[in-house]
Amino acid sequence: MKLIQTETNIGLIRQKNEDAVLAINHPKQKDIILMVVADGMGGKEHGELASNYTIKTIEKWFKEKDPKTLNNTNKTTELLEKLIYKINEDIINKYHENHSGTTLCMALINKNNTLFMNVGDSRAYIYKNKKLIQVSEDDSDVWFYYKYGACKKDDLRYFFNNNIITACVGLTKDLCKVSTYTVENDYDMVLLFTDGVTDIITDKKILKLIKKSKKRSILANIINEAVNIDQNLKIPFRLKRKKYSKYILPFKGRDNASGTIYIKDV
Repeated sequence: MKLIQTETNIGLIRQKNEDAVLAINHPKQKDIILMVVADGMGGKEHGELASNYTIKTIEKWFKEKDPKTLNNTNKTTELLEKLIYKINEDIINKYHENHSGTTLCMALINKNNTLFMNVGDSRAYIYKNKKLIQVSEDDSDVWFYYKYGACKKDDLRYFFNNNIITACVGLTKDLCKVSTYTVENDYDMVLLFTDGVTDIITDKKILKLIKKSKKRSILANIINEAVNIDQNLKIPFRLKRKKYSKYILPFKGRDNASGTIYIKDV
């Protein structure tokens, strides 16, 4: 039996939740699944409106699409890219430039494979052969430090500019850059998270929670870990020695934390 779940938490210091999250089966073909997380940009106005509008528009599109089309990954990729750019224009037209934006991370599972699309620094993972594998890349200033080997991925959470993203839906036409990834359906799970999760807990911690939790509790336990459990983080000496920039200590519940999970067999 398959399981899809969503979970979102306002965190401990934010006044509102600007995340939006969705996971649904197609009404005409239940084994076609759509998963989406969107993290409204807290430094801009109406972040929650941008994230909710983005998800609701994609949901409507998904429900209206013929399963035959959705099972054609190449065609679906083309159509979804056009839709995301249209959403970007809609947000700009409604709220004007530089006023409202959101990240977008989604997975569309069809009978052949899984299509991932990403804009921003929310993350997509698969769990396969007892390993957690990040599928997407972060659209952020600091991702390049990791990508080109200057630091470890877990170190990115300590950079003061970690929240500066290089792509988003909304704000401007130039910043909407869609990255796509396709994987075979030979994994055990798909997991999507906003950075309110991945900035606080490491991939190693997420993997540990997957392995020790009952399957129906995995997502809830991961969100709870990000919001309510002190990670006792310390800035690594290797970063202090290199002095790349100013550093910060992430702390529990500092941001909205959201995710969605698909488990093949429960």
